[in-house]
Formats: sequence, structure tokens, C-alpha cells
Amino acid sequence: MASDLFMPPGRGAGAGRGKGPSLGMTMRFGVVTQDAAQKIDLGFWRSCKGIAVDFETENVVDGGHYETQAYLPNGLKYQTVRLERVMTPDGSKAVQGWLRDMVDNWVNGDGSYRGGSATITLFDASNQEVLKWTLQNVFPKSWKGPDLDAKSSEFAIEALELVHEGFLHSEG
Repeated sequence: MASDLFMPPGRGAGAGRGKGPSLGMTMRFGVVTQDAAQKIDLGFWRSCKGIAVDFETENVVDGGHYETQAYLPNGLKYQTVRLERVMTPDGSKAVQGWLRDMVDNWVNGDGSYRGGSATITLFDASNQEVLKWTLQNVFPKSWKGPDLDAKSSEFAIEALELVHEGFLHSEG
């Protein structure tokens, strides 16, 4: 039952039926990129913003119908995805390598390169997969390294922004 989602383990109507539902934890997610040549694990991140889609519509005025409005679909608009995290040797090197590969394809390529995909995977408290979003035709929009200051004791944060052509594509 839906009410079981809000009950502590061992309580409510679902008690005794085994494992409860797998609930996504907002602090447990990782990112992997994939193109025709390779798969690169960009590691875990501290924040991800912009997994969103706007269903754009067009309002159609229908003369004589004053109580309702008609809408027609006018396209989908996907937001830029922004990732942030504390820099780590493995994760940050993976990002730098992926960015270098993208530069090589843009600068030294023949202009026919299409972005690969980036999969953002959400995990539960037991590190079991809850859901994936596979962003299609992904390109880096920007990368920002940490602000360095000898007087600060802050963590070094990197940020990566990704543009893409969506994640709601038909499978098959």
C-alpha cells in the first residue's frame, strides 16, 4: 500500500512481507558517460540540478468557447544539468580526461562527432539502483574548478554543466 512508504520498518500493513520499497536517496547518485569508443565513470557527485523537462504548449483561441482553453503540444525543452562535488583524484581525473576527449573531437575531428550519452543513476540506502536518467547527445557546456585561497579551509569544489537532447526517448 502507498501508506507503507511512510511507515518505519516492521510497522503498518506491510510488516512481515519482506523488504519494503526502494526509496531514492538524494545524496547517492553517480554519473557515467558513454560514446561509441568508450565508457567513462565520472564518479559520485554532491549535487545534481536540472533533471527536468518543460512540455511547451501553444494556447489556441477557439472563437465562441469562452469557458475553456485549448492547448497544442509545441515541443520539449530540457534544462542544462549542473553537477557539483568535492574534487577527488580519481573522479576529477576522469572528468578532465572526458573533457580532453571532447576537445579532441571538436578541434581535431571532422565535424561529424555527435555527443554520446550520460547516465545519472540514483541509489537507495543499500546502494541498489532506484532509477536512471540517460541524457542523449550530451556535451559539456562548462567546467569550473575550485577557487583557490591560502587563507581558506574550504573543500575544493568542481562544477560540470551538461547540455543534452533529452532523457525521455523511446526505448527500443
